[in-house]
Amino acid sequence: MNYGGLFESWELGVAKRVINDYRREHRSLAREGFDDLLQECLIHWLDVRDQYDPGRGASKKTYMAEVIGNVLGHLAEKTRTDKRKAIYESVSLDEPLNDDEDSPTLKDKIAQSDDVLPQIKSELKIELSKAFQKLTPQQQKLCKLLGEEGLTITEACRRLDKHRMIVYRELARIRELFEKEGLKDYLK
Repeated sequence: MNYGGLFESWELGVAKRVINDYRREHRSLAREGFDDLLQECLIHWLDVRDQYDPGRGASKKTYMAEVIGNVLGHLAEKTRTDKRKAIYESVSLDEPLNDDEDSPTLKDKIAQSDDVLPQIKSELKIELSKAFQKLTPQQQKLCKLLGEEGLTITEACRRLDKHRMIVYRELARIRELFEKEGLKDYLK
């Protein structure tokens, strides 16, 4: 992105480094677009960079990193707060789903889905069964231990008499197979 000479290369470098660090630490920021975060931070930096005071002992790069860190911290907190609000948001079952008053309500959709739900569950069982059959016998046993028997990974390692790293590698292979089969959402 070209910012028309508003920023020096070191400013862009500091901003990118701090954003990458924060995105690794905060999952909510990892979902945000990098360029959007960069633009947000640079706009704020543009507003406050003239307030830098060399007499306070910090370099201009350190000051910028602190400013951008504060912006990202506020954005991460806002995202977490918004997510919590959405969890508790209520929706009327009788309110139309579209702006049109004659459109179906959520209650109507739920009633319709009762007929479809058993069919979807049946199809899902078939897909899961097909994916399970593609696993090695060792992987199938691991799935049964962790799923059906509800063992922890440590307990499964003991039961299988396998090192923890081997079990984790097998779990990664199982996840990979389920992802290829389009069943990623059904893994714990």
